[in-house]
Amino acid sequence: MLVRAYLPKIMTALFGGLFIAAGILTFNNAVLFDLLFIGVLVFTAIICRKDINVLGVITIIFLLRTFEEITWLYLGDSNLTKFVIYPSCIIISFYLRYDWAAKIFLYIGILASTTELYWLYEDYQAPQIYWNMTLVAITLISRNLIFSRVSITEHYLSKIMRLEAKSINLDWIIYRLYGLSLILQIIVILEYLIRHLFGASELVLFYYSSAYAIRAISTISIWAIFNESYKQLAPKSLKA
Repeated sequence: MLVRAYLPKIMTALFGGLFIAAGILTFNNAVLFDLLFIGVLVFTAIICRKDINVLGVITIIFLLRTFEEITWLYLGDSNLTKFVIYPSCIIISFYLRYDWAAKIFLYIGILASTTELYWLYEDYQAPQIYWNMTLVAITLISRNLIFSRVSITEHYLSKIMRLEAKSINLDWIIYRLYGLSLILQIIVILEYLIRHLFGASELVLFYYSSAYAIRAISTISIWAIFNESYKQLAPKSLKA
């Protein structure tokens, strides 16, 4: 009984410490961290394969993470790329405008697009803001897919697996973490614009610190996925 009572807290502390250590140790090795992230997703999906709600969250994260990696590999640095990305970002943010984050991104998209046109006219060597814009767009889509996860799960999986889709705590944790990541990326974009428009070359606070913040958010995401999934399974596993 004593072990059963304290096992969830012990597991939370143990794996929390392990994931924090992994996030720190792999900071200079993005590929290794990505493999760790995907490994946790796959492992959790396997042990929670009968939990339609956890599986739904993991599927959304995995698909969007894969799309982000593919985009990074094949996204070229050209004016054509920018002419595709900026209108796409504006369209996405307008479509999702019921989300306060999308409204902010809509204004940022218009500002960044106008600035890019100005730089093109002035033949200025513009920074690669389009990649940050792409990250924000992917994060915004992910955030709203998580928000609509229950209805999506009911539509595509409930009838197949004959299980009830419901909102779980993991939905809201990931939803908020996506919001935090999105705001951070928007701040980085604004810092880029200010630095290059006003010649403030010393303004690089978020340029350098954002990598640490994003890694911290990703590490928390890994821990949350594993921890919340364990909480879903623990009551079933510890039954007398």
